[in-house]
Amino acid sequence: MATFRCLQSNNTVTFTQQVDIDSMRGHQGYVLVDEDGEVVKIEAEHRALPMSAPTKKLGRPKKVANVRN
Repeated sequence: MATFRCLQSNNTVTFTQQVDIDSMRGHQGYVLVDEDGEVVKIEAEHRALPMSAPTKKLGRPKKVANVRN
């Protein structure tokens, strides 16, 4: 069981499922609180960003020259 506190409203939320606790640990708006009400320091995970292909420019392509038939 873990209790998290909202940084904006100071409301607390308690979770019992491990999947919920793991998802809240990654949330930037909440901090883990122990039974005494003190904030527990959590080390941030450092994950490499996935590489993606360069994005295509949006919009209509440039007009090269006036073409007449």
